[in-house]
Amino acid sequence: MKKVVGVTWIRSFEDDKDGTQAYRPETYEFPPARGREGWRFEEDGTLTKQAIAPTDGYISQRGKWNFYTQKGKPILDIILEIVQEDIDKKQDEKVQKLKYEVISASDSIFFVRPMDEN
Repeated sequence: MKKVVGVTWIRSFEDDKDGTQAYRPETYEFPPARGREGWRFEEDGTLTKQAIAPTDGYISQRGKWNFYTQKGKPILDIILEIVQEDIDKKQDEKVQKLKYEVISASDSIFFVRPMDEN
C-alpha cells in the first residue's frame, strides 16, 4: 500500500475491467467527464474521499482506512463518516463501510475490486 499513500487517486472508469475499479493519480491527464470521485490515503490511517455532490460539485468526506491480508488476498477496509445536509439520519446511518480487494498498485494506476461486507 506504500505506493498509494500520500497520493490523491481519481477514478479512471475508462480503465475499469473485469469488475475492478481503476484509479489514477490526480496529475494524470483524464479525458473530459461529468465528474470523478477520488481518494487520498494518509500515512496515519486517515483518508479524504472526494465525492460528487447532489449539485454536481464536489464534497469531501473523511474517514479511516486499514490494509491487511485475508485468506491470502490484500484487503482495503474503509470507514467513512458521512456529514451532509440530511441531519435526520441516525448516527449509525452516517457511517459507510467499504471493503475492497486490492488487485494491483503502481505509481500510475491502482486497481481494486469491491467486496461484500459478509
